[in-house]
Amino acid sequence: MAKLNQPESGGFEIGDLAPSGTHIATCLDIQDQFGVERPKFENHNEKETLDVTRFLFGFRGQDGRTYRVQSFEFRISGSPKSNLFKFLTSWLGSPPKYGWDYCELKGQGAMITVAHKQSRDGSKTYANIVGISPVIDQLKTQVLPLEAFAQALASAQPQAPAPGTQISGSAPQQPQTPAGGYPQPTMPPQSQPPAQQAPQASPPNPSASSANSAVNPPQQAWNPATDSQMDCPF
Repeated sequence: MAKLNQPESGGFEIGDLAPSGTHIATCLDIQDQFGVERPKFENHNEKETLDVTRFLFGFRGQDGRTYRVQSFEFRISGSPKSNLFKFLTSWLGSPPKYGWDYCELKGQGAMITVAHKQSRDGSKTYANIVGISPVIDQLKTQVLPLEAFAQALASAQPQAPAPGTQISGSAPQQPQTPAGGYPQPTMPPQSQPPAQQAPQASPPNPSASSANSAVNPPQQAWNPATDSQMDCPF
């Protein structure tokens, strides 16, 4: 009887290869897995069920870019001889207390040393954490918060144009399709009739003006010294 087993996680998504050297890093995430089958160290033909964990760190390189690097997979064990216990002791500067949840280290800083290692066939290069220690007090202000890495990942995504805008050089927008399922035809532009010009006033005729003045002479103002009282307009 064949069974489909869930694929085992190979860790976090890393992205670009992290540069080697010592860096002021931030713990971005912690991945716990329970009941994972692994080949026994003594006999690879036999398997055992383990609880494992892995740490993801991020830092800003000298080029201004942010990088991610993950730790080795640790077996969850409180034994002082376990790799997880030794890793946490180096990170904290003192042995961790039993019953303490190490997932509280998410968002905390650490000084990590990254080294590159080639794959067996030489086709790939991996970045491994080969050393870790606490961040000294003088450098704690340089530990980046988790939000700094979230903004860097968001800015790498292409932004869609705002609704109703058209990208320069793209094809013209097609007519909207109504609920009936048929696109409405585009009406051609109708030609506007030429605007009617208002009749222009003809220039004044001097001869007509003189004739009108001869027929209707301008009235003189009433003078009480020379005019009759009968002609008084008041």
